[in-house]
Amino acid sequence: MSAPYRSPIPLVTRAGSKPTAFPAAETARAATYLIRLRHFVVAMSIGVYAHEEQRRQRVRISVEMEVELPAGGIGDDIDRIPSYEGLVQGLQALAEKEHVRLIETVAEHVLDLAMAHPMVLRATAEVEKLDVFPEADSIGVRFERRREG
Repeated sequence: MSAPYRSPIPLVTRAGSKPTAFPAAETARAATYLIRLRHFVVAMSIGVYAHEEQRRQRVRISVEMEVELPAGGIGDDIDRIPSYEGLVQGLQALAEKEHVRLIETVAEHVLDLAMAHPMVLRATAEVEKLDVFPEADSIGVRFERRREG
């Protein structure tokens, strides 16, 4: 006869009270992981001043995407995850576009790229103009977007 099951985590309760049950598995959130692209530096035509339209400026972009793990796991299958290469190519194409006045506009476009894959639940985009003020490493913004529902 086998020994009775004992939880590896003792349930401690106040005297006379019953232990509370763990929440049902259906209420648990899907497993997720983070994809990060950090400090991607590219030259862009950006800025509100006329002199900024004359030369490209260095812009640093960082992206973080919270991704839902596919049912059954990744299985070492590249087709089951968002493409890192696609993100980089999208950022390079964004940098080649016509002049943009605001880094906020760039951040919105970066979020559009990051959220394009349906497994991405949340994305953060940080866009910084480098070489603007000699007293600072950068000036920038950080935007976040979550998938509805």
